Amino acid sequence: MSSKLCTSALREAVKALWQPPGFDRVMSKVDLVSASPGKVVCELRVEEEHTNKLGTLHGGLTATLVDVVSTAALLYTERGAPGVSVDMNITYMNSAKIGDSVLITAQILKQGKTLAFATVDVTNKDTGKLIAQGRHTKHLGN
Repeated sequence: MSSKLCTSALREAVKALWQPPGFDRVMSKVDLVSASPGKVVCELRVEEEHTNKLGTLHGGLTATLVDVVSTAALLYTERGAPGVSVDMNITYMNSAKIGDSVLITAQILKQGKTLAFATVDVTNKDTGKLIAQGRHTKHLGN
């Protein structure tokens, strides 16, 4: 299957996964920008519904972005298994406010027999400033 077809299939899969009902509906305004094996880039324009009481991107939503976009990157590997989270760490460095566009770039660092490791950068699209960086470890089963 060509890369373009794979990206199109991934785009359709993530849209289906991120639709209501359930918690993942918070991802409904996240757009897939690009994908290559083991790497996915998404974009979100921060709106009021994405913010905390200070008007900046909510830390819990940032953690969800790390979780879900790294899982999409894991789905876009030869194995194609989403796994289950066993560890996640997020370092928050800057804020994003309403109107900012953020890029969420997930990269699979290593995928073994039972574990996969990913890194995710959340950056301001216009300034390039790193907003948050996450590490995600997933168990892939037997």
